[in-house]
Amino acid sequence: MYYNKIIPDPKLTKCQGSEHAFRAYFQDNDEALGHAAVLLGGRRGARLINAVREALSHHRPFTRRLRRQLLELRNLLFLEYAYNDDWGDDSGFALLEPDDPIVPEICLLADGLEQALQDAGVFKSDPGQAA
Repeated sequence: MYYNKIIPDPKLTKCQGSEHAFRAYFQDNDEALGHAAVLLGGRRGARLINAVREALSHHRPFTRRLRRQLLELRNLLFLEYAYNDDWGDDSGFALLEPDDPIVPEICLLADGLEQALQDAGVFKSDPGQAA
């Protein structure tokens, strides 16, 4: 029998690229993401977060539709729809003041979601984008 030193393959031991890590992140932050989606998106945000919850509950690989919904949730948290008329008047963008204590919490949540999406391979950040 031959005994060789086992050299771990970094591609196999690295777990960040898995969808399981994203599911764990989402489960840990589900309530906060739900509140933020409803606060910022109103009824449409509530429908979005419920659709994401439903899709993640099936434990199947991420579908194209789920990936699109996750990117929509990311854009909602990053206020990319703040001046978009498609989101309607029931969104809470106008209700937020910059000095509101919830704003830093939403920023941390948005950053965490973006990192989890990057780790899962759903979102690629623009390398030329300023931090």
